[in-house]
Amino acid sequence: MLTRRALNRATLDRQLLLARSTLPVVEAVEHLVGLQAQTPHSWYVGLGVRLEDVRPEQIGQLLLDRQLVRIALMRSTIHLVSARDCLWLRPLTQPVLDRDLFSNHTHGEPVQGLDMDELVAAARPLVKEKPRTSKELGALLAEHGRAAGWGDRPPASLAYAARNRMALVQVPPRGVGAKRAHRAHDCRGVAGPIFGGRRVP
Repeated sequence: MLTRRALNRATLDRQLLLARSTLPVVEAVEHLVGLQAQTPHSWYVGLGVRLEDVRPEQIGQLLLDRQLVRIALMRSTIHLVSARDCLWLRPLTQPVLDRDLFSNHTHGEPVQGLDMDELVAAARPLVKEKPRTSKELGALLAEHGRAAGWGDRPPASLAYAARNRMALVQVPPRGVGAKRAHRAHDCRGVAGPIFGGRRVP
């Protein structure tokens, strides 16, 4: 029988928080099944306290090389995961993202009744052409929607719905070192950009 202290220590050890590990960065991120990365840089600290001899520029290069990606996953928030893990984690979390979309206080109501297949079909070529910020993607989707008969839906809600229904990674330079950049999204670096495809109420 494990004592509470032993269980707590085992949990800390599993999270690489008892001693710095010699694992390579990508392996450590996979061991942790991702790190919360809603802010552009806080996860540098999360890796720095867990790993020996890790440098911010090393982590940044892994983002530039697409070995690590930042994408909406657990709780519909941005997480840092390996590209390998992204391929199985993203479809696994799709039901959570679906629930969040239609229960979201800000965006749920404006996208009610919208055909998600049609939205994805409109958004896919836009983010394949080049990375788009949420503001840019939303404006383009709203313009398309008015012509397609979707009505006058808020651009921010259309962009949020596209992010929830598609595997859109936040691309560098955002998240690389101290560089400031807008939140641009891209689906070209992740295989299988669309998960699901069914009509959602």
